[in-house]
Amino acid sequence: MSSDDRKALIRKKMKAEGLVEGSGVPGKDLSSYNKNELWDLIQVTHCFPELQAKKSAVPPKPPNRRKSLIAWLLLAIGLAGGLILYYKQYPSLETRREISVNGIFMD
Repeated sequence: MSSDDRKALIRKKMKAEGLVEGSGVPGKDLSSYNKNELWDLIQVTHCFPELQAKKSAVPPKPPNRRKSLIAWLLLAIGLAGGLILYYKQYPSLETRREISVNGIFMD
């Protein structure tokens, strides 16, 4: 499709939608803009992501609270189980202290 064909198609679609060709600024048509002004406008839009991204028609899925709760419970059970095993394996305070000190100064 040539450039002229694309322009004609765009104008046809705009007319079908009831849109008028132009800049939308009273007293200023498209030919009055120079390339530098257009380039500056394009560069400005890069600073504002809300101008670039279109919102999707499908809203994002909210997090499943039930799955999150189950994950937190499993994590808590795992930590509690690890602490219980640690204290069963090293019941005396002196042994635990010696392990901690050895762990700190391990080479």
